[in-house]
Amino acid sequence: MQLDGKAIMHKTFGMGTVTSVTDNTVTISFPQGEKKFLYPDAFVQFLKLKDKKTQEQVNKLLLKKNQEEEAERKASQERLERLHRMSNLKLTLNSQAVFGMVCNKLEDVLSTWTLSSGRFLSGMSAGEPRVPVKLKPNSACLVTMCPEGEGESERKVVAAFMVKEDFFGDLCSDGIIEAHELYRLPLEEHETVRLWDYFEKSKQPKRWGNTEFKYFANTTMQRILYDIKNSIACPERRELAEDFYRYFCKINRLSENKID
Repeated sequence: MQLDGKAIMHKTFGMGTVTSVTDNTVTISFPQGEKKFLYPDAFVQFLKLKDKKTQEQVNKLLLKKNQEEEAERKASQERLERLHRMSNLKLTLNSQAVFGMVCNKLEDVLSTWTLSSGRFLSGMSAGEPRVPVKLKPNSACLVTMCPEGEGESERKVVAAFMVKEDFFGDLCSDGIIEAHELYRLPLEEHETVRLWDYFEKSKQPKRWGNTEFKYFANTTMQRILYDIKNSIACPERRELAEDFYRYFCKINRLSENKID
């Protein structure tokens, strides 16, 4: 938009001419001398262009600026509300989940970073999505696979992610769980860990079964994430895994150094 040379009216200084415009300043020459104003903010109350068409363009610019500022204020408020909810989040002891990939496909999960909780197979809710009621913003999810031809005891963790900051499982009626934008980690073959090594023998199933996911303890997830980060040699990936681990410990109010 070209404003240089345009005639303009100021409530106090009268008629003037625009001499220059920067990203946030407009300079106007009045009979009394040059004056600088905030641009485009001064057009709300103090300035008005003589050229109606150009004034309309400025009005559109003001509207866009107001919409962007309002969007930023809203986003800032939502961030504060999320932080408040997370700082006051009531933690439960078994709010972590491991997925057996019964109905999900690994390539789909790693491309979309979403998982289905599966569906009820019997009863009055047969066919309906399982609502992951225990998952909250403090929850991490493990994606696991059994190597071909191997038994359940060899099931390996092949990826991990935190759920989104605003995810509350009791509100997830469609059973679709979305990963956090930052804390998501696919694992290379040499970085995988065996899932059932972290559970007592009496709690290790002989087969996974038909249920897509199982809940387990926060402290067990901590041990798994701790070992995963220590298995990664690549500096960039190691940094990502350490950030993941620190975030998990912080939101679950666990000491980063204490592994039971």
